[in-house]
Amino acid sequence: MLLTIIIPAWNAEKTLDECLNSIFAQTVSDFEVRIVNDGSTDGTEDLLRQWQARYPGQLFFETVENGGQGRARNLALEKARGQFIGFVDSDDWIEPNMYEILMSALQETGADIAVCNRQVEYEDSKPMQINQKSPEKKLYSPEDALRKIFNGENSIFFYAWNKLYKRNVLADIEFPKGKLHEDIPWTTQVIGNAKGIVSIDCPLYHYIKRSESLTCNDSMAIRRGMDIIEMFTRQIAYIHEHYPNLEKLAIIKFQNTCLREYINFSLKYHHFDTDGAYRRQLHRYFRQFKLINILEYDGIKTTFGRILFRFCPNLLVKAYAFRKSASDKTAH
Repeated sequence: MLLTIIIPAWNAEKTLDECLNSIFAQTVSDFEVRIVNDGSTDGTEDLLRQWQARYPGQLFFETVENGGQGRARNLALEKARGQFIGFVDSDDWIEPNMYEILMSALQETGADIAVCNRQVEYEDSKPMQINQKSPEKKLYSPEDALRKIFNGENSIFFYAWNKLYKRNVLADIEFPKGKLHEDIPWTTQVIGNAKGIVSIDCPLYHYIKRSESLTCNDSMAIRRGMDIIEMFTRQIAYIHEHYPNLEKLAIIKFQNTCLREYINFSLKYHHFDTDGAYRRQLHRYFRQFKLINILEYDGIKTTFGRILFRFCPNLLVKAYAFRKSASDKTAH
């Protein structure tokens, strides 16, 4: 078996057809699809039975009690037969030649991971047309790839789904169970395991933002925030041990996440944190690491904001709200 495509599915009856249609339109023919139905309460299981009847011996699914996307991916990985592994979320879809292009890039370069860009779309928007003419390929070492993700310089990202992996590079690395944003520490470790990462500057993965998804649902805001903080903390621990040259960048990304979360919960989600307990916790997380002088990484405005947040977070929120209000007035 050449390729295994893994899909965790939870209450995906509205989106699964589009996702699977794009997968079975792939120009690579030797692949299997392994789906874990993660305790869905809608018609997902019935829909999967219909798809399995259409593709017997190629599409496999199992239904388990709800345990989160990380556990679902782990279960599918245990049974995967492919030499290469890919992940697709059940509410997204992919270009028909995505895996052919990524596999070709792996064979050409000898890399262990091939990465494509993503096209961000909204559930009610018209799909974007992708220009695939002569996409640029770049080969990175693990350290260079991680550095560029921390710096936000390219399209590698800490996501599992815009990549194709040689099976051996995954080793015994498991996704954290029962957490949101479980991709962050997992992808960091997998990239750290690789001999090389080839990046293709072409958006072959369609990432669809949906109001009902777990990562976009406002009612999940605090859980989502706590999980992402925990995932970044695990990431920093890995970077500290294996890539100490990148530790400052990892801490800066973590602290900037704490800062943004604090502002969001002060201005947008304050009704979920009426006593301010979550925001106080975010501030403590920020302060557990020394304040790094990031003038060498970023501008003076960002550095000043981080200093202000460390010593007077509410003043930063007021300054941000004032600037946003002034910007909105100017726009109108």
